[in-house]
Amino acid sequence: MLMHKFHLCIFAARLEKIMGKTENVHNCVDCANKADCFEHLSKSELMEVSKSKVSILYKKGEIIRKQGTFVSSILIVKKGIAKVYKEFDHAENVSIVDFRKSGQLIGLSDIYNASIVQYSVSALNDCEVCIIDIRLFEKLLNSNTGFAVDVIKSINNQTCGILDFHIQNNYKQLHGRIAHALLILSKHVFESDDFNIPFTRRDFAEFTNMSSMSAVRILKNFRDDHLIEMNNGLIRILDNEKLEKIFKNG
Repeated sequence: MLMHKFHLCIFAARLEKIMGKTENVHNCVDCANKADCFEHLSKSELMEVSKSKVSILYKKGEIIRKQGTFVSSILIVKKGIAKVYKEFDHAENVSIVDFRKSGQLIGLSDIYNASIVQYSVSALNDCEVCIIDIRLFEKLLNSNTGFAVDVIKSINNQTCGILDFHIQNNYKQLHGRIAHALLILSKHVFESDDFNIPFTRRDFAEFTNMSSMSAVRILKNFRDDHLIEMNNGLIRILDNEKLEKIFKNG
C-alpha cells in the first residue's frame, strides 16, 4: 500500500511538472461534482477513493490524456469541459468524438479492453480533473454491484451518443452537419444558446469531419442568414428552429 501511494505521488508530480498543477486532495464524500456512479459507494469506499486520487488543474488547451500512452487511470471532470478526440498517423487533423463535462467520466472504454489509451483528451477551457488509479476503479466494479451497473449505463450512453452522432453525419450534407454540431453543442455541451467558451472553426471541422475551409464557409453562411452570431470565437444561436430544419433536411 505504501509503495502504491509512493508511485501515485510520483505520477502526480510528473503530471504537475508536465501538464498541470496538482491540487490538495478533496473529500469525495462531500463532493458535489462526483459522477453519478459514485453515489452507490459507501462512505468507506469514497474515503478510499479520496486517499488515492489526485486532482489536477489544466489550463485551456493543455493535454489531459494522450492517445498511445499506457492505461493507468480513470478520469473524472470536476470542473470545466474536456474534448475527447482521435489522432491519426496519416492525417494532420484529428476527429473530435465527444465532450466530457463536470461529473462525467473519461476512459471507461479502456476498462478491461486495452493496455493503451485509445483517445486523446484536452481541456476546452480551464479544467479540474480527478485521476483515479484504474486498479482501484476495477476493484470497486468487482465489489459493488450498484456502482458497476451505473458504470455500464454510462458506457452505453456514451457509446450510443457517439455512434448516433457520427452515423447521422455520414448521411448529411455539409450544412446539415454544421447545424447538427451547433445543436449538440447548444443542448448537450454548453447547455445554452450562448457558447461562452470559444469553439474554433477548426474545432467545428474536426467535430464534423470536414475541411476547415468548408466549416468556415458554412458558418459564414449561417451568420449571413442570421441563424447565429459570431464574435471573437464566441457563438450565439439566434434561430434554433431553422437550424433544426437544416439538420433534418440536410
